[in-house]
Amino acid sequence: MSDDGVKTRPDPYAAQFSGPPSGRHSGPPSGPVPEPPATPSARAMEDQVRAAWTEVLGHDDFDDDTPFVEAGGHSLKATQVLMRLRRQLGVRLPNRLFFDHPTVRELAVAVARVAATSPRV
Repeated sequence: MSDDGVKTRPDPYAAQFSGPPSGRHSGPPSGPVPEPPATPSARAMEDQVRAAWTEVLGHDDFDDDTPFVEAGGHSLKATQVLMRLRRQLGVRLPNRLFFDHPTVRELAVAVARVAATSPRV
């Protein structure tokens, strides 16, 4: 019985803890978690994407975070970039991918993800 006279049953789902966990894995890390360095394959993919942009745009006056349109691109040129990458990598890349990931850095990550999970064509 509880203090107020009401019959209570023990909760079979209540966890029986003796205190906070101990050891190295006792909680989330404190402070920001550092971003892992880019792998050589990620850098190589950025280099491939940047090379395709340079070839199609006819210049290299952009950085990896410049949106394609600001670098002088448009939809036809975006399609040309994707066609070059499709031929190089042997995978289908949807046109929408370019518009969802408009910078060299973003597109390289997206293309690498598609290339790693798609069958070769």
